[in-house]
Amino acid sequence: MSQILRALTVDDIAGVLTLSAAATDPMQVYAKVDALVRETVGHKFLTVLRFVEETQEVERLYSSDMKAYPVGGRKQLKTINKDHGLAASGEIFLAANEEEVKNTFPDHELIFSLGAGAILNAPIRHAGRRLGTLNCSGLANSYGPQQIEAAKILANLLVTTVLTAPKKLP
Repeated sequence: MSQILRALTVDDIAGVLTLSAAATDPMQVYAKVDALVRETVGHKFLTVLRFVEETQEVERLYSSDMKAYPVGGRKQLKTINKDHGLAASGEIFLAANEEEVKNTFPDHELIFSLGAGAILNAPIRHAGRRLGTLNCSGLANSYGPQQIEAAKILANLLVTTVLTAPKKLP
């Protein structure tokens, strides 16, 4: 059962685009998207990952829970079952409940300890290539069609921010 949240609006989208064009600190853009995800998609915690083609890794550019998932953390793609394969082709990945999360994510114990029982990953893509993912971790069975569409839009609003992120993070 999906959550009852507000709809993403044109004003929300315009606000992110305006901030993205003006902000010199990418964390401002990530924080704005984080707030919108909380209101329109729902999450217990949120991360933004960048795909690092040279090393076949994903690198965390943003985290709403820096203790559990610090910025700069990396994972080898081969340790992740299927969500990044879908991102490569531009598809949403959804682990809708605890069983699906457990079967997909090696760090499921940490995910559960943070109160999440579902993962919705929306690809961030530009010019036909994978840049990364917007990862929403929320309540089990909380992501329906409205939340998926909002996540897709919000992920696409991060293209410029991800493209211009420093190549070396702390």
